[in-house]
Order: sequence, then C-alpha cells, then structure tokens
Amino acid sequence: MKTNFFLFAISFALFFTSCSSDDDNVGNPDMTSLVGTWELTSASGALPVDLNMDGSASTNLLEELPCFEDTIVVSDDNTYNQNVTQIDVNISTDLPPVVTADCTGLILEVTGEWSLESGELTFTPTGMDPKTVMITLTQTTLSFTDEVEDLGAVDLVFTRQ
Repeated sequence: MKTNFFLFAISFALFFTSCSSDDDNVGNPDMTSLVGTWELTSASGALPVDLNMDGSASTNLLEELPCFEDTIVVSDDNTYNQNVTQIDVNISTDLPPVVTADCTGLILEVTGEWSLESGELTFTPTGMDPKTVMITLTQTTLSFTDEVEDLGAVDLVFTRQ
C-alpha cells in the first residue's frame, strides 16, 4: 500500500519555539519566545526503522531520510508559515509489513495559526484540525514528543536559526 504522507510531514515538523536569552522560560515559555525562524534538527523514533532500505535500521529518522527538511517561521500575530519536504511512504503487504519512505522533491508550504498556554503549544494549519503538544525549552531549542502515523512516538527538536 502506498501512502502520501502529507500529514506525516506536517506532524513531523509542525512544532517549534525558543526562549529568551536566559533559561527562565524552560517549562513555562511565553508567546514572545515563539517568534522567529526554526529548523528541525533531530527526530528520533522509539523503534529502529530502515526507511531508506540501506540495510541499517536506526531510531534517527533524519539519518534515515537525509532529504527531509523543515523550516518554520513564527510571526508575532499568531500565524506561521512552514516549508516542509513532502514524503511518500510505502507500506508493503508482507508479514511483517515493511515501511519505506522517500522525499518527493516537492516542498509543501503550510500556513496557519498558533497559540500557547501553560506550556501547551497548539497549531492549527489552515483547513486542518488543531494539534497540541507539551513543550520543553532551552535558550536555543524546543523539544517535544509527538505521535506520528505508522511510526509511533517521535522525539522532535527544533533549533532557532
């Protein structure tokens, strides 16, 4: 079965933030700390997968899909613009099923609105349902765990650019 994973790419990369120049916002970020440009720098799954079929399974999803990129620009008017690599995922009918993925070469542009309350970041992509995650911040990174279809729990890290 072949699945176009537009939602995979969105889930994989919809979340971002930062904090002020000190660590006061760790665990309690404020809305002004979200404004800026963010890049996905780490995506780790709970179980090793061999998405690129190189014979070596890894929990490092960016190693498995080095072509995958995601950049998000967060504006102070509570909107965002995201450019993310589109991914095609193939799931075999074999038992057990084999999951492979490839970047299509297309960049998807996603826009929407965001809100932040008590450390919960909610994104509402235009025309899609909202998604909320609990975030952890340092001075330069945002971390959270998200459920990604067919991959389970994925730990994501975005870095301020």
